[in-house]
Amino acid sequence: MPRMPSSRPDGLKCDQRLVVEAIAYRRTCNPPLLSLEALGKINVTAWLYLDELGVKRVKVNPNITIVQIREEFGRAPTRDAETGIHSEGIAAQFFKENQRFRVLQIFSERIPCKKMCAPMLNHYFSGVPWFYYYDRASWHGNEGELIKRAGEALKVAYGL
Repeated sequence: MPRMPSSRPDGLKCDQRLVVEAIAYRRTCNPPLLSLEALGKINVTAWLYLDELGVKRVKVNPNITIVQIREEFGRAPTRDAETGIHSEGIAAQFFKENQRFRVLQIFSERIPCKKMCAPMLNHYFSGVPWFYYYDRASWHGNEGELIKRAGEALKVAYGL
């Protein structure tokens, strides 16, 4: 059974469908994204929303890694321009383009980054709680040890 994720604001309970759908996405990829390496490189986000009929649904997507971007487009002209596309940004764009849907909760395996994703979520999805597993500063394993790597933390969180 997966752990309950942390929340922003603190003290809220995540709809478990988000966690279930995120791990299901990882399991159904070919190859499955369950290795320590894949857990460390790929961040999956799942968003609970109401569709136009009032039905609760979940939208899941991963980030796009730097490696994937290089394979398709080549290297960026400068090193500081080489960055992946964050999963939260991809989902946010979907909901910005589909405003008939109302976002209820946001789950991301990693805490949204302070530089881009957290400010974007606060601005465009104000009042929508987010849930996450991995925060480099505060993730603890089953024995109480501080875990610094996302892949290791997600293995513990998902019970893999």
